[in-house]
Amino acid sequence: MRTYTGPTDISLIDGRMHVEGYPDAERVGALETPMARRLADLRLHESALMFSEQAMQEFGLMAERPLAREAILVGVVAKYFSCFGDNKAAASLSADRVFKNMPDAKRCFEYWKALRDKHLIHNESAISHMVTGVVFGPRAEVQDILSLQMLPALDLDHEHCQLLYNLIDHTLKFVRDEIANLLPRIFKETNDMTIAERLILKDVVYTVPGSDAAFATRSPNRS
Repeated sequence: MRTYTGPTDISLIDGRMHVEGYPDAERVGALETPMARRLADLRLHESALMFSEQAMQEFGLMAERPLAREAILVGVVAKYFSCFGDNKAAASLSADRVFKNMPDAKRCFEYWKALRDKHLIHNESAISHMVTGVVFGPRAEVQDILSLQMLPALDLDHEHCQLLYNLIDHTLKFVRDEIANLLPRIFKETNDMTIAERLILKDVVYTVPGSDAAFATRSPNRS
């Protein structure tokens, strides 16, 4: 068993999937047990959290590029919170479990979630708004019509951004602890299979999706 470091190189050899790093492997079988599906969901969250953590590190290097900083921040927040809430295809993380006995962290989580929902994504928060103004001259003559956008510079607030990074870091550690506890159980489950049971496992396959797949929800039981 090796430590997960991110996406693994995969190639097709004679029509079969080959995973780099296992030169003696004969095939890759698909595990579809509840624990295996749980691991797949956790790995999905781990990948999103690794992306978020690395992007926040890049965020810190963009002091002279405010548009890039804001774009990274929006992407990180969207990616991070994709691990929580309703998901028809994967088991989401529970904020109550992730931040158990951590009321301050839970409050920070709820604050950033509100910023995502009402400010960064749907733009309905009271902290930002657009005002239409009219510019008058010395004799009240109309000189121009202005649109003035009032919004906070969240990307320039180091304290706010550090709190977000702390949320991501803690959540990633939680997920990795869950994976570390789950993997030995899956190894045991698989080792306890008979040879016959292992041989009838279906191969892991991947079909390149068409554009219509963007409109579909994947099956939660799909390996």
